[in-house]
Amino acid sequence: MTVEQNMGFGLRMTGHPRAEIAQKVAKAAGILKLGPLLQRKPRALSGGQRQRVAIGRAIVREPRAFLFDEPLSNLDAELRVEMRVELAKLHQTLGATMIYVTHDQVEAMTLADKIVVLRAGRVEQVGAPLDLYDDPVNRFVAGFIGSPAMNFLDADARGEDVVLAAAPLLATGLRLPPGAPRALTLGMRPESVTLEPGDGFRVDVVEHLGGVSYLHLEGDGGARLVAEVRDARGAMVGSRVGLRLDPARAMLFDRTTGARVRLG
Repeated sequence: MTVEQNMGFGLRMTGHPRAEIAQKVAKAAGILKLGPLLQRKPRALSGGQRQRVAIGRAIVREPRAFLFDEPLSNLDAELRVEMRVELAKLHQTLGATMIYVTHDQVEAMTLADKIVVLRAGRVEQVGAPLDLYDDPVNRFVAGFIGSPAMNFLDADARGEDVVLAAAPLLATGLRLPPGAPRALTLGMRPESVTLEPGDGFRVDVVEHLGGVSYLHLEGDGGARLVAEVRDARGAMVGSRVGLRLDPARAMLFDRTTGARVRLG
């Protein structure tokens, strides 16, 4: 079937008048920029165009809710970015509820108004993308939301102080509330790790992404972190750097249960 026939197939099967089908297909094609492709067969379409045809076949039925089950998983990287933008625009245009299942947290962060994080069939947290990013309830959510992932370092409580087991010379500046667990995990986003003069960490890998770079670092005690920096032209593989952690942006988790430890 042609693109036009594909998009109108469901309506034909439910007995809609031909004129109504043509009108709805034309409207959906306009939304999805498929007008010039209506007489093409699937073999003449790109992967992204085929996905738009599938979405158009759903749009013409005017559902109250759409269910997308990893719709971009079979597309290459460039097409995934393009289709993410198209789906976001489509949501704004239609105003319908869209339930979107994905393992790609970048898709979740960029497309969602609300994210439901699931693990083994259990809801771990529900909230707006930035709420989950800034205030995760446990280590699983903290590690899943964000790219690159959050840095995690084992830590121990010494009185009210938090000491890093694998980087004892790296001060955390954190004070524990009464009753806090003694075995902890410190979480820091890559953008919260600041470089400063020193030699406590070795640069293992430098990833240049243009506007930002990611430095993969290893401490003398075995601690591994990723730091996001704006200018990494002076960072060479094998060079030594110091680190400073911002206690206001650090998170603590119970090392046994993974639950968030609130600092007040």
